[in-house]
Amino acid sequence: MEGKAGLTREEVKKLSDVIRQLEKKQEASDFLKPVDYKNLGLDDYPLIIKTPMDLSTVKKKLKTGKYITVAECTADMALIWDNCRTYNQIGSAIVNQADILEAVMRKQCELNAIPLDLPQKRQREENKQEVVQDKLSLDSKIEFAEKVKKVSHEVLAEIVKIVDSDCKHALEELDSDRIQIKVDSLDKATFEKLMGLVSVADEPKPTKKHKKNN
Repeated sequence: MEGKAGLTREEVKKLSDVIRQLEKKQEASDFLKPVDYKNLGLDDYPLIIKTPMDLSTVKKKLKTGKYITVAECTADMALIWDNCRTYNQIGSAIVNQADILEAVMRKQCELNAIPLDLPQKRQREENKQEVVQDKLSLDSKIEFAEKVKKVSHEVLAEIVKIVDSDCKHALEELDSDRIQIKVDSLDKATFEKLMGLVSVADEPKPTKKHKKNN
């Protein structure tokens, strides 16, 4: 049985050189390894970022022959910066770092004669992000995720019930016991309904004052 051809040794060498040049940059420190969102307390990260990517993962896939074409590898590199821009506020320090690294990637690909077919894709992703940001701001999504962590199982069940009824495509069954709500897929009306629900549930309960017996 004939296998897939894969990258040539020269292509692997050139792509590895691009990755090495990126790793050398001071701005690359936050992109060298997968985002440790659990320890960082970024519980909404897997809700917003569907395909995490980092330089160590790209390097490992390249080394183990996971890429069949050069375009697959450069697309994964570009995904690192796109993920950063999707999750973080435009203009923030980490997004500025991603912008710098993308410029480095483009320059190194040019120096190594590696074709980059990214501009049109990037434009589509930016347009898509603008629509999402117009519908739901990043701050509101983070606020929602923080409030959801504090609600009871009864409120969580009500949230799932509302999404299943009003915006079913935003529900994703991960396995028999877990359901994921894709916040970016919620329409504004449903999101506001859910935000109202979790906000009420998050309000501190009034404490009863006991009268002192004289």
